[in-house]
Amino acid sequence: MLPIVFRTTCELLITIALSVCLASPGWSKPARPNVLLLVSEDHGHDLGCYGDSIARTPRLDQLAQQGARFVNAYVTQAGCSPSRASLLTGTYPHQCGQIGLATHLYRMYSASITNLPALLKDSGYRTGLIGKLHVLPEESFPYHFRSIVESLNHRDVLAIAKRASNFFSVDDKPFFLQISYVDAHAPYDPELDGQFPRQRTVAEDVRTLPLLGYTTPAIQQTLASYYNCLSRLDTGIGMVLDALEEAGKTDDTLVVYLSGHGPQMPRGKRTCYEGGVRVPFIVRFPG
Repeated sequence: MLPIVFRTTCELLITIALSVCLASPGWSKPARPNVLLLVSEDHGHDLGCYGDSIARTPRLDQLAQQGARFVNAYVTQAGCSPSRASLLTGTYPHQCGQIGLATHLYRMYSASITNLPALLKDSGYRTGLIGKLHVLPEESFPYHFRSIVESLNHRDVLAIAKRASNFFSVDDKPFFLQISYVDAHAPYDPELDGQFPRQRTVAEDVRTLPLLGYTTPAIQQTLASYYNCLSRLDTGIGMVLDALEEAGKTDDTLVVYLSGHGPQMPRGKRTCYEGGVRVPFIVRFPG
């Protein structure tokens, strides 16, 4: 656990991490480690590794144990497109121009501002994106490979894992793969094809979230579905990490995980409260 405030972006963290590693006298890793960036939707510290006793998130809990769990990590804005633009550029939304949702066709992003996939592609990395980018114009972000396999009404974590497995096994060139998960964005789909999550949370298991401060039977049912989405997210991330291990690339890969912003609930998403901008943030680099 690292009790510090991290207010910038993954781009800065990756730069620092790689610089420190490459400067270490005993460094034995490849000169250009792989980077796996996992970004989930609409949730805060509602994970087991952040002390939530209801959440069933064993794979993210394990990732936190193996790496660094940041307690006070904040995104620049509690909305999807501005947050992701900051994540990929190291700038605030008012600096890069992505001040609104790509869904609403805000496209003021400045092509003169460099971004993480462009930097890594220019450095010889094979770059990939599975899931949404949600920053316009998309052509400013040069991924070699793109695949959108999910929608808000179809949470297919199995398909994501299969695409990731294929990406890992293409060649031995260093890669940057960003995976964007729909879970746990509303509507809260409690299960996928009767398979995920394998163990369902029901309303009776749930207590209200601190940012809500009150409860009703309907809220309890909504929160149960929300927790089931988080469980499916955890299962999907576990599948991707297993695929990384099967490809023999775990030891050479920096894994960064975070949520884009807080949950779509009062005092959460689209607000400047802690529930909107404080996010889970985990980094793992073996050795």
